[in-house]
Amino acid sequence: MTLPTDPLAVPDDHVADDAVQVEAAESELRRLGLEEIRVRHHGDLARLEAPHRDLASMTAEPLRGEVLRAVRSAGFRSVAVDLEPVTGPGDG
Repeated sequence: MTLPTDPLAVPDDHVADDAVQVEAAESELRRLGLEEIRVRHHGDLARLEAPHRDLASMTAEPLRGEVLRAVRSAGFRSVAVDLEPVTGPGDG
């Protein structure tokens, strides 16, 4: 087995696994009606980015429990919410 010469390089199979995990989590969140939430992969941690209008509802019960279940079912151990709202093109 040859190791990458760049110590920061990530093998392609890990990137693919990460993408599958992110897509699985986002798919489950869409099923819950959270269409604009983005999941960012940080190892065992999923960082959720959501529009400001969704922050209160997704962090309050009963949706909070469903969000945790959905993200953990994709293989993440921990879930964090980014309080910086998601912005789209032209949102400044």
